[in-house]
Amino acid sequence: MDNNLGTYKYGEFSSNDDELQRLKRQAKVAWSIEKDYLVAHGLRNGITVADLACGPGIISGLMKREVCPEGTVIGVELNESLLALAHTLASETDDAPEFRSGDVYELECLEEESIDFAYCRFLLQHLAEPAKALQTIYRKLKPGGRVAILETDDSLFNFTPTVPDMDRFIETAIAEQERRGGDRKIGRKLAGLLWENNFTDTLTQVVTINTDMIAGDEFLNITTNFKMELIPEGDLTWAKACIESAQSAINDGSYFGQAGVYMVSASRA
Repeated sequence: MDNNLGTYKYGEFSSNDDELQRLKRQAKVAWSIEKDYLVAHGLRNGITVADLACGPGIISGLMKREVCPEGTVIGVELNESLLALAHTLASETDDAPEFRSGDVYELECLEEESIDFAYCRFLLQHLAEPAKALQTIYRKLKPGGRVAILETDDSLFNFTPTVPDMDRFIETAIAEQERRGGDRKIGRKLAGLLWENNFTDTLTQVVTINTDMIAGDEFLNITTNFKMELIPEGDLTWAKACIESAQSAINDGSYFGQAGVYMVSASRA
């Protein structure tokens, strides 16, 4: 079962508390932008929503409270530590989503043809078999139901002026995630994956986040620092120096950082 968690394994980070704080900051910073895109891709009030690999359930809660208060939002998570966090955070708020344990390859926790809108947020990049997951999601959607996918594509990352070894840092992280069975350049492939797995009516948008939109420290924390977990032990010395150089550039105000993600949605026929 653990193999189905993919390349993201909360509980095995060098600091799980730091990773949880990163997830919270990422959600807080991105939500004002993410919310509008989700609505444009089919999220609306009164429907049944599945937030797949929902992590600690932060986005599940925001979807329930701010977009779908009269509908049903189900957060699905396989990692037991993250699922426990989701239940804890939900207990602290009113009108919380429902959370269920579930494997995205099977989704036995969801009935066939029961979901109006499925959301995959930074999930497929971690899976060795993203097509298998999409086939399962297809079965769980009602006819006419829609899946929306938010995914990274590290080829859209840029940091100017050039930080020594930053390109090497990014490519090393990409290669290590690929070695583990993931794909940090999956964003550009999403429309094709959906089409190959019988989805129709595809909508693709590329969303950029940069240091004109959010503070430099937040940008580095959300987009870059966590990749240290993907750096092999033998490369840690130069990788740490790279992050320190990037932080120095931020402190000096002499930088521009940009990262891009793909928001892609499609319908079940």
